[in-house]
Amino acid sequence: MKRMIAIELRRSNALTLVLLLIAASLAGLLLSGNDWTATWIRFSYLHGTSLFLLLPLALAGGAVLGRREKRTHADELIASTGRPKAQRLLPGLLAVGLAAGLTHLVVFAVAGLMPAMTGSYVGLTALLWPLTGTLALIGGVWLGLAAGRAWASPLVPPLVAVLALVAQIGLSEVGGPGGTSALRNLSLFSQPPSYDWETITPRTLIGWTLLGLGLAGGGYLLATGRSWLPRVAAVAVMAVAFAGAAVVPGTKQTDHYRIDAGAQKLVCADGAPQVCVTAVHAYVLDDAAPQVRKAMKLLAKLPGAPTKAAEWRADEVYGFEDANWMNGGTTRPEPGTLNFDLVLDDNKISEQLVENIVVGAGTYWNGCQQGWDVVAGHAAGAWLMGTDELTGVDDGSDRYPDMQQQMKEVLAALRAAPEKEQIRRVAAMRDAALSCGDTDQVAILTGKASA
Repeated sequence: MKRMIAIELRRSNALTLVLLLIAASLAGLLLSGNDWTATWIRFSYLHGTSLFLLLPLALAGGAVLGRREKRTHADELIASTGRPKAQRLLPGLLAVGLAAGLTHLVVFAVAGLMPAMTGSYVGLTALLWPLTGTLALIGGVWLGLAAGRAWASPLVPPLVAVLALVAQIGLSEVGGPGGTSALRNLSLFSQPPSYDWETITPRTLIGWTLLGLGLAGGGYLLATGRSWLPRVAAVAVMAVAFAGAAVVPGTKQTDHYRIDAGAQKLVCADGAPQVCVTAVHAYVLDDAAPQVRKAMKLLAKLPGAPTKAAEWRADEVYGFEDANWMNGGTTRPEPGTLNFDLVLDDNKISEQLVENIVVGAGTYWNGCQQGWDVVAGHAAGAWLMGTDELTGVDDGSDRYPDMQQQMKEVLAALRAAPEKEQIRRVAAMRDAALSCGDTDQVAILTGKASA
């Protein structure tokens, strides 16, 4: 069998398909930016969803192989031999199918050197994801081969590729934007995780596995079947597998992803005050620690300032239906601890990390349901920085000129007070923000309300 598979690898279109899969995989990664180069979880997602493009190629590659006998006018001669159809087709099925599947794993291993070099946290599910993709590609090749054998027209390979692509796009849009139809799970174009500590759930991996098994089982039976019985069985296998693939993963973002506790584990820098980031972002700890400590030094102007800082972590998966979820986060800071966000862009911390920490006197990520007071927060942050305004804060407030003007007015009113009174007001505003009450924080800073 090994010798026959080796022969099929040489005489079939396996090499061409492998090159196309490699090119498409690398193009997808390169065009997606640099987010995947530092974190395994993000890389696993991008590599996994590349199947959106790879599966149509696998189907087309299988169809090319399937029409080989009729294209070379050897179908009648080969059919006259005494060997069973399944036995004749098996070497080709294995050669091209395994070539496609192993290519997916090789791309994962080679491209994975990038996040591996950063020492980024890697979870088990991130490593299991490409195995499900391998199954899907093998199944795609076999189903395409069945299509090519059924209809030997040269239009078949491009047709099955286009149909697969269109079907996935259509399935991903069922129910409209934000829809929760189970049919969306049959598309390999899935929603991305919102944070680097959100990893794929086992039930989603099971769904992708069922999809791959359905393609492989149905494709094999259709390609090798010589009567109506295996063809009916193929339809039944695909129907059951696809139904499971649609239902098992669930329909919400919280069904598809989970919080990986290992990714959220804190890794701390040497020195004091203590500064910690999540394990998944440990690669920026050395760059972040000095800026965080600079921000903590500014916050130390206030009584009761935090003595340690930890990167903010969510305690639940972000659902796209939760419109205000990101306004303040969902996790309350521990007593004496400053919660901060790294404001990562292209795997690098923001040049305005200090400004993003001191805004709101360090209460941006206060975990309150109503979020934080943007006007009061900017005024307090500018006061701590000793500037007339706080720039570079990732909250979108720079798009509202009226709000910017109000911030300046509040800051001017705050600075008009005696120095000790200024400190008292900012500290009172900070405490009000951390209490998650409905206190008017602008009134506290302007002296129009008692602390």
